[in-house]
Amino acid sequence: MTIFHIVIISAMSGALLTTGAILAIENRSKQWEKISTDQSEVIKGLADLQGEMQKGKIDLQKNLTAPDLIEVPCSEQFIDKNGEGLCREMFCRLQTREGDGASQSECEEIANLNNTISILSECKNMEVEIDQCIKVLDTRK
Repeated sequence: MTIFHIVIISAMSGALLTTGAILAIENRSKQWEKISTDQSEVIKGLADLQGEMQKGKIDLQKNLTAPDLIEVPCSEQFIDKNGEGLCREMFCRLQTREGDGASQSECEEIANLNNTISILSECKNMEVEIDQCIKVLDTRK
């Protein structure tokens, strides 16, 4: 084999190795680009979903704090017939939101007072000994 053949074989081998390396690098680059694009689409989809969930949460809060929910229990006719306890409790619960309204314990105190008044009223209506009646009605079932 002559030097000319060795130089040609070396040049061709070098060209093939270089071409192969460049193709491998480009192929890997395209794969990373595809993965990156797919990840971007997933992240965008998650962001859109999270935005929709936040919008739904806001709509839910608007519905749960709508004043028309207390229209009946806070009406004059209902209060005259049943007292203001349910109106106060429902208004408190409508004002209870994530940190910017009444606390849950305040509403529980109102509910506890309403329940106590109802229990005493029922015991009085049943004409049963108060202690025995309270013992039965006060126990959670």
